[in-house]
Amino acid sequence: MSHFTKCALKMTNLAALKKALADMELKFVEAEENQSVTVRGYRGDTLKAAISIDMGRYDIGVVGNQDGTYDLTADWWGVETTKGVSEEEFKHQLSQRYQYHNVKQACEEKGYAVEEEVNEEDGSIRLVVRKWVSE
Repeated sequence: MSHFTKCALKMTNLAALKKALADMELKFVEAEENQSVTVRGYRGDTLKAAISIDMGRYDIGVVGNQDGTYDLTADWWGVETTKGVSEEEFKHQLSQRYQYHNVKQACEEKGYAVEEEVNEEDGSIRLVVRKWVSE
C-alpha cells in the first residue's frame, strides 16, 4: 500500500522553488529535461518527479501536472518521523520562501529593484521596490 500523499501547495515557478529550497538548506536533485528523478517512500515505494528533495530515508517529490503546475508529494509520516517536520510546517516554510522568490523575480523582470526588505514580527516579509523611469 502506497503512503505517498499530495500536499495542497500549487507552484509554477521552478526557479523560485529551487531558491526557496536552497534558503531552507535542503539538498535536492532536479531531473534533466524530459527525464525524472526517483522519490523514496515507505518500504521501498518510489515515484517519479521533476525534483526529489532529500529528507533522510524519505524524499519529497515535486511532481508536474498537466496544467503546468507542480505539487509536493511525499510519505509525510516518514518525513515527520525521520526529520521532525510535519507536512503543515514544511508547506508553510516552503510557501513563504517560494512566494518571496516568486515576487522578487516578477519585480525584477518588470524592471523594479528591491530597495528594502523587512522581516516583520509576525514572520511576514515586506519588500519595498522601486523603478526608475527616465523622462
